[in-house]
Amino acid sequence: MMIRQFIFAVFLLICFPATQKVRAQETCEKHTAEILPFLTNSLNSNEFDKIEPLLNTLQASCGVTEFGQRLRILLLIIEKKNSSAEIERYINNQLDKRFVQRLDAADQDDFMAQYEQNKEKYNFYPLRHPLDNLIKIRAKALLSSDNYTLNNDEIDILHLFADTDTPENGQADQNYSQNVERPVSPPKTYGNRNKSKLGYVPLVGVMSPLGGSNKIFGSNVTFGFMFMSSLERKFIFEGGFKVRINANDRNIDYNYEGSNVTVNSSATGFIGGAVGYKIFDNEKCILIPKGIIGIDITDTGITESIYSDGYYDPDGYYYEGGYNDRMVTINNVHLGLGFASLFQMKNKKYIGIELGYHYAPYDASSKVLTPIQSNYGSVEVFFRF
Repeated sequence: MMIRQFIFAVFLLICFPATQKVRAQETCEKHTAEILPFLTNSLNSNEFDKIEPLLNTLQASCGVTEFGQRLRILLLIIEKKNSSAEIERYINNQLDKRFVQRLDAADQDDFMAQYEQNKEKYNFYPLRHPLDNLIKIRAKALLSSDNYTLNNDEIDILHLFADTDTPENGQADQNYSQNVERPVSPPKTYGNRNKSKLGYVPLVGVMSPLGGSNKIFGSNVTFGFMFMSSLERKFIFEGGFKVRINANDRNIDYNYEGSNVTVNSSATGFIGGAVGYKIFDNEKCILIPKGIIGIDITDTGITESIYSDGYYDPDGYYYEGGYNDRMVTINNVHLGLGFASLFQMKNKKYIGIELGYHYAPYDASSKVLTPIQSNYGSVEVFFRF
């Protein structure tokens, strides 16, 4: 009997908190749905005195939420009250990062599906809600108004709410009052979403051999497309492909099925990536040294027919065999070092230039009979979108 009672008590201890959590979420979702229309109408009508009681009711049901704290800060600035404590709470709880994630999710075509799958993540506050746009409009108005003397924290946070970038320090100084003490280290916000998001990097460049007499591949044009990780972090990761057009090259002796044949390559493909470390970043200019690793696939111009037998798939259907054409390629490791410089454009995207050294032993295969230079240099111009 004692064992049965003990098991029942443990069961209650496990289930009761879970039940309480579900009820709390249901209460929060219900109250949020009820309060959101009143918050939206009050802000749209500039009835600011009605907003604070609604926010207190929301916080009692849901705790500190991103959009509630965002609206609370905006209201304090509008009413020219001290907003420092609420801004500090917003940053310390990393609500600025949550807001950027919300903006990114709202930009997607499937934003409705994303919200339905992650309601709790977004505090039961639908993506692309009209309240977001109202807060954005009010934040922009405060930044451009001559009736407000904003401190550095308020300028940074309003630029975040307005989804714009923080201005240069010289511009920000014009909004300072002579009697306002400037903080030593203002909180970091994430106004430049292009910098924090995954980057799409088309590129074009030239690769040339470095010294040596066996210059089978001369100076040739390369182009490609890479993915680049967030520029907010110190370590930067890249991955993708590049193609070098071997227009300026010589013939290669190649052992094909025991015979010595002469081949000529039309192109070399690179599949791989790089790992870089950001050593300098002042928003306008970013410097990244990197290590490069990948595989080179060089066309030989030889195409062979390969016969494959027929087979039955798992459902019992029979597929006839036959001959398929396959390219014969020279495959080798590709290692290198690079140094990239990125410069911010007016649209907050980046243009860059990269210098690189590459070690690519094309003649490492026993089938390649011609000595080929392994050391190359490159220069590439790229855009990061």
